[in-house]
Amino acid sequence: MVYALQDVSVKMNGRDILESVSCTLQEGKWISVIGKSGAGKSTLAKVFKGLLPISNGEYTYRQQPLPRDPQGRLKAVPHIGYVFQYPEQQLFAATVYQELAFALSMRGESRANVEQAIRQVMEQLGLPAALLQQHPLQLSGGLKRLVAIASVLIAGPELLILDEPTAGLDHGNKNDLLRRLKSWQEEHKRTVLFLSHQLEDVAEYSDEVIIMGQGRLLGHWEANELFLKQADCMGQAGLPAPEPIQLLRIIEEVSGAKPRPASCREAEIFRMVNAIWQARGL
Repeated sequence: MVYALQDVSVKMNGRDILESVSCTLQEGKWISVIGKSGAGKSTLAKVFKGLLPISNGEYTYRQQPLPRDPQGRLKAVPHIGYVFQYPEQQLFAATVYQELAFALSMRGESRANVEQAIRQVMEQLGLPAALLQQHPLQLSGGLKRLVAIASVLIAGPELLILDEPTAGLDHGNKNDLLRRLKSWQEEHKRTVLFLSHQLEDVAEYSDEVIIMGQGRLLGHWEANELFLKQADCMGQAGLPAPEPIQLLRIIEEVSGAKPRPASCREAEIFRMVNAIWQARGL
């Protein structure tokens, strides 16, 4: 295990906004957190980053308690990168260059190392060099989001928390961003905590899925297990199955076939559906 919560609760204004949550984030996994609005997804993510005080329970990293300040509050964990839902909440510098250089400059990195890292992260996310002297808050919504992500990626976090990172992006740009993030995660063997309402994206990219509801953890599954074998758990949480999974179930009912897809990825589901259609001469 790497990051572990044991019976963690968080109180705000006298009530629990997170209640007795226990879960573990394993190294090198893409773990998605889903649930209806107000389910506690962002609260859970902020606990992992150390942004919210814990009222009960224990939070450990590699089986060691995380550091606390003199008042007993958790300190923000530096090797965890957090990309907020709204990029305006984290962009502050006068230029994109300064935004990206900030974290490494604070570490005392040389100018040459900083500039090399900026080139690498810009290439990783497909950002043009012409943006470097522009003000980040004057960019389009999509570019602001990419710059915010780049400013976190450049520090090389062990755990990357993404809170609705594709909000406001069109279909093509959304898919391009997720593919690039998945490539980064796999190449560097990092852990990703992905908060999203887009269940098709969750099924496509996740290794594991956590379902939250009313501040409680309702379940933690491998993605294939949840979407292919435990789909009823989605309904119990008030969530629809991803559209490819819904299509597969309809085909099962109509054809009487019992397909066994190897994964919940869209291409695999469509391959299975196509095989059933062809077998029926459709």
